[in-house]
Amino acid sequence: MSRKAITYARVSTDEQRENGYSIQDQTRRLKKYCSENDFEIVKHFNEDYSAKNFDRPEFNNILSLVKSKQIKVDLLVCVKPDRFSRETTEALIMVRTLAQYGIELRFIEGEHNPENPDSYLLYILGFALPHIENIKRSNNTKRGMRQAKREGRWNGKIPSGYQWERSNGKSYIVPDENAKYIQFAFQEFSKGIYSVEEIRQKLKEKGYQCSLNNLHKLLKNVVYIGKLKLEAWKDEPEEIVNGIHEPLISEDLFNQVQHIFEKKSRKLKKKKKLNDDLPLRGYLLCNQCGKKLTGSASKSHTGKRFYYYHCSGGCKERFRADLANQKMVELLYSFKIPNEVLDLYYHIMAKKFENDEKDKHKEIKDLNKKINEVESIINSIDDKFFKDQINIDTYTKAKKRYNSNIENLKFQKNQIEIIDSRFMEYIDYSFPLLKNLDKYYNESNTEIKQKILGSIFPENIIFEKNSFRTHRLNEVVSLLTSNINNLGVYKKKKAVISDSLSLKASPRGVEPLLQE
Repeated sequence: MSRKAITYARVSTDEQRENGYSIQDQTRRLKKYCSENDFEIVKHFNEDYSAKNFDRPEFNNILSLVKSKQIKVDLLVCVKPDRFSRETTEALIMVRTLAQYGIELRFIEGEHNPENPDSYLLYILGFALPHIENIKRSNNTKRGMRQAKREGRWNGKIPSGYQWERSNGKSYIVPDENAKYIQFAFQEFSKGIYSVEEIRQKLKEKGYQCSLNNLHKLLKNVVYIGKLKLEAWKDEPEEIVNGIHEPLISEDLFNQVQHIFEKKSRKLKKKKKLNDDLPLRGYLLCNQCGKKLTGSASKSHTGKRFYYYHCSGGCKERFRADLANQKMVELLYSFKIPNEVLDLYYHIMAKKFENDEKDKHKEIKDLNKKINEVESIINSIDDKFFKDQINIDTYTKAKKRYNSNIENLKFQKNQIEIIDSRFMEYIDYSFPLLKNLDKYYNESNTEIKQKILGSIFPENIIFEKNSFRTHRLNEVVSLLTSNINNLGVYKKKKAVISDSLSLKASPRGVEPLLQE
């Protein structure tokens, strides 16, 4: 008896343009694959939507049909993992959701063999690699936008008081009819006699609407003195660069306004003191009201001090800190990763790094070639100028254009050279940490403990019935410690991630990866 299947083809506009994906080609291959494997296609779906999450019209239609039992199938078939999803955590959650309805996910490319446990890690990497590619693409886009800002060109949401104007094929910001209100706000606030709210009301009377929060940001924005703020990113510090747009106010006026703000905020918040008996404070949520738990000590009738975590919102949530602290150590102990899994993961990542390094060297070689070409053009321009073959205006404009070009190329080269330069150093450091999370945690001071907690648990955690639960784990920890054979469904008496993505501590450990 043939198995019944849904086939799903997906493409986005960007992918169609950049990579030549085709819905028609995917559909043809899906039909051929199902025919060769004796799968009956119950329904086929075409999607023209991004795969960053599963909030997609056609995929929602699939889930609706499956949940309502309007169709009953055994398989969901896609050409390859990135057609299904480009976000690792979302993909694994959806795999489990489909499994709950008795639906197995199949791919034409990247198919895993259920008889070979080793293939499951590669199966998950099929989801992880598109996710990594998305991160790289995002970084490249951000790098380009930062370089444009570094050259003085505004990008992003246009600031109030300016509008876009296009000239010589490029877009610039220029003052608009609201510029006078911005100037008025700075001038009035600089007098030091009005609050920001009073300035907002004055602007409202003049016909300019602005929220209190936005007015605060406006009065601190360096764009109005003809500069741009380049936020700190990775190893690049924050920068203030000169913009090519027209300023609305003088630097003296701007500095006067900032001085007033500084005087109004002399009372700085005291740094929160860390208590070695309460390392989980700041990470625990109240199981009743959802507010963060705090912690404090209480004296017994013998005079001995005991620490408790309790709700800051007035709920009756309260439990012994030493018990919760010990359960956290047990939970971290349960994150045991078999050596063979770490070795396989290490070699896969090392190979990926090696391939990336080859691509990086090729890009650098290409950029060096372009730099040499531009330098030759600059030398040629110099020769023509000294031989009186071009006038001073032409020479100046050409030099400025090509010097800017060569600076941009050198910047690109520099950025490529520093990308992932410490990747293997990071891998060599992080693997021992992954193997001995409980030991590192136990031997660290409270500040390091909280950094470890923050890296493992991106969201807050709840302690209930001597166990922890959270909505999301760090992806690497989740992938390497999960029972891949059941795609995240753990066996009893193990560190559990339930259907609601909760974590329960047990000293026996996680079901080992790649083991039955």
